[in-house]
Amino acid sequence: MLIDRYRLFIFDWDGTLATSTSLVRATRLMQTRYNVGKIAARRANFKPDEETELTEAVKLNRLYAFIYELYSTLYKPRLKPGALEILKILKTRGKKVAIFSDANKHRLQIEARKLGVVDYADFLLSAASIRKFKPDPTGITKITELFNCDKRECIYIGDMAVDAFVAEFAGVTSCVVSDGVDPYDVLKSAKPDYIVSSLSAIKDIK
Repeated sequence: MLIDRYRLFIFDWDGTLATSTSLVRATRLMQTRYNVGKIAARRANFKPDEETELTEAVKLNRLYAFIYELYSTLYKPRLKPGALEILKILKTRGKKVAIFSDANKHRLQIEARKLGVVDYADFLLSAASIRKFKPDPTGITKITELFNCDKRECIYIGDMAVDAFVAEFAGVTSCVVSDGVDPYDVLKSAKPDYIVSSLSAIKDIK
């Protein structure tokens, strides 16, 4: 079983564990660092376009910080179907669970706490905290080092093609769910190790 093969499970947040909003989807479309074609073109010898990616991320994180309080009065974050189920299974199996997301750290921490995810996650990391944004693999590498985990024992689970790429660049297994931001054909083009229809389906992978 897939769950038995890995010791460390790292999850993306928006669109993976939590429902993705129109605001999140729009900001993803605005950022060139998520462009599948551009990432794939650099695949063989990936080096992040740090100036462009950092500038995009800083601007959008400032926007998030500014509007979050008003936005949260209209939008109540929800977990995706199967999220708590898979987190509980991993907890009972003694697995380590982390979250790595490009989400603003303020929002990530608030939503994870409100939705009870902190009861199951051993570590949360916002890319803004280290100023290294996807598809830069630094965040995943730091988490594997924190848990002293061989990368062959780690899997990163997301909902966008960039999540498959960042896992590949970090040297860990990739799994993407097709009920998030990116449609199936876009996910498939990134050649992830696994594509599942939902989080619940992860427990059934042999």
